[in-house]
Amino acid sequence: MSNKKIKFKNLTKTQKLKLKEIYLSKEISWNEKEQELSRYTGVDPRTARKWCEKLGYTKPNEPKSPQYEEAKKKKVNKKLKRYMMTYCQSNSDINEKMLDSMESYAKKISSNILIIPGKYSHNILEVKTEGHTWHSRTIKYLNATRHDICKTLTYCGDVKILPTGKYPLSGMAGLSGLNSAIYGSPKIHLESHAALYGDDAKVLVTTGALSNKNYSDSKSGQHGEHYHQHGFVIVEIQDDEIFHMRQVDVNKDGSFDDLYYHVDGGKITRNTEVEGIILGDFHYATIDHEALDTTFKLMDKLKPKHVIIHDLFDGQSVNPHNLRDPFYQAKLEYEGKNDLKAELDEMIDGLERFKKFKNVVIVKSNHDLFLDRFLKEDWRRMPTLKNSLEYMELSARILRAYKSGKEFKGVIPMLVNDKYPKFHSLGYNEPYYVKDFAVFGHGEKGSNGSRGGGAKNWAKFASGTDGHRQRGVITAHTHTPSRYGNSICVGHLLGPQDYTFGSPSSWMQSNCIVHKSGKAQQIHIINSKYYTTFKR
Repeated sequence: MSNKKIKFKNLTKTQKLKLKEIYLSKEISWNEKEQELSRYTGVDPRTARKWCEKLGYTKPNEPKSPQYEEAKKKKVNKKLKRYMMTYCQSNSDINEKMLDSMESYAKKISSNILIIPGKYSHNILEVKTEGHTWHSRTIKYLNATRHDICKTLTYCGDVKILPTGKYPLSGMAGLSGLNSAIYGSPKIHLESHAALYGDDAKVLVTTGALSNKNYSDSKSGQHGEHYHQHGFVIVEIQDDEIFHMRQVDVNKDGSFDDLYYHVDGGKITRNTEVEGIILGDFHYATIDHEALDTTFKLMDKLKPKHVIIHDLFDGQSVNPHNLRDPFYQAKLEYEGKNDLKAELDEMIDGLERFKKFKNVVIVKSNHDLFLDRFLKEDWRRMPTLKNSLEYMELSARILRAYKSGKEFKGVIPMLVNDKYPKFHSLGYNEPYYVKDFAVFGHGEKGSNGSRGGGAKNWAKFASGTDGHRQRGVITAHTHTPSRYGNSICVGHLLGPQDYTFGSPSSWMQSNCIVHKSGKAQQIHIINSKYYTTFKR
């Protein structure tokens, strides 16, 4: 960067080359280019841009790539009902062991392999002279067109997303219409978008990459390198409308885990244990028992060492948002759903099914606090007397707990541990990790007491793929699954909820497993009972 104002007539050969480098860069926006040109020359941005135009700097006409042109003509074999999709950057090496593993797995599960070719290189001269080329092993899989994999899912191989972009799914919601969609990117991201009642859930995902890191030393290039992930998306077609989609985060050595299987090159073994499972929000009084049964079938197969439960208590009987609504309270009365003791007993009995697991963790959540709030404040406006005795008994227990000097984490933890002393009920600020994933935050609170949110809000607390200290974060609360690299948010396990009626919804029944390798994988439940076409 120049400290002095440069005069156009005095530009040296070195300075001209630097201006050319900045002006032709593909890694920064035009606004950023103008600012960088201005900083280098000492003149205003508009003047600096005009200098480049005066010097004849225009975007080079890159030679057509025969590989890419051929990829634009590719079709897919729809006789195969499974697809493995990844992304490969041009003029880059690939993780060949990853491709070995993908090819072995594709053969086992009878799957297509589709690779989205990314046209990107920070070496402008290389592209100008040689054009975009891809690794020889990828050529037969390159597919740069758009396909409706089924009626509700679109493969967007024709969309070019800059690999250095921070949020590759930004602005993509409308490109696939009502369909869910898959986009090529070296990041593993997932967004669930709100859909009208009666429409299918709309999920957007990015693939992760087959290509190795190949970025410049610029700010955007370093960001791209730090968050680069090897990975792919697997899709299973159940019928013309129902599909199952999972993202696979691949290990550096090219091995990976997908649901029941561990794949390492040509060796495929069965996963008989996973490190943990983080369940979608419970809200036991309104839980979808069919979805819960489906989740137990999954857990019986994978035998998680850690089971993490969020929002165990719903609080339907004492929900502070409804206590002043006489008609809603009448509805609860008629349906027998305003009985606090009955709700608590049902919840505690429901935990009996979890006793067979090694480590069961109850995360302190905002709905669990409904009961604490009721006992502190809302009992004064109780719309029914049937909860009076339970109020008195629980209040007495709280006072005795404080008098004893023992740690008191809340009413729900107290009740859970009375019946299940081996279960781990977390208090606020009580860390708990599954591998390198922090799983102790429900997600309702953000930094410094602010409101929380989904995975994007928590991404700042997760690390990238580089560095000595690795950390991921898995939260809940939003009922909407999302993922931004190593920041993940699970969905829920609920049935229909009154307060969502009449509004578009992004909610999904969704859990997340953490494999023994330390890689996380979201598992979405469709229609309360499906999550895969694999034989279970």
